[in-house]
Amino acid sequence: MVNRKRYHSISLKLTDEELQLWNTKHEASGLSKTDYLMQAIRNSEVRIYSIEESITPLIHEIRKIGTNLNQLAYFSNIGQDSKVRAEIGAIRIANDRLVERIEHFLKNPEFTVKGVK
Repeated sequence: MVNRKRYHSISLKLTDEELQLWNTKHEASGLSKTDYLMQAIRNSEVRIYSIEESITPLIHEIRKIGTNLNQLAYFSNIGQDSKVRAEIGAIRIANDRLVERIEHFLKNPEFTVKGVK
């Protein structure tokens, strides 16, 4: 590496296992600790994944099912059996749709990577 003056230092706390891994990797590289870290920094990309945008519609669907359950309880309490059956049907349809969306998400998780466009 190019010889240059470095004025800043970083303190880092590690567990025993992390320190052992650090020492093993840096020694295997044949580089100084500083050069090993600089190479790791330059040749790596840190990604922070966010699934919030993907699950927001699922949360909305769950809330709609909750609303339907409240309507079901209301109609049941006032003795309107035909509306109870209709609400049960609506809940089943919404639940089936939600289960499909969750299964799709679990098979193909959608996420955004913060800091990367």
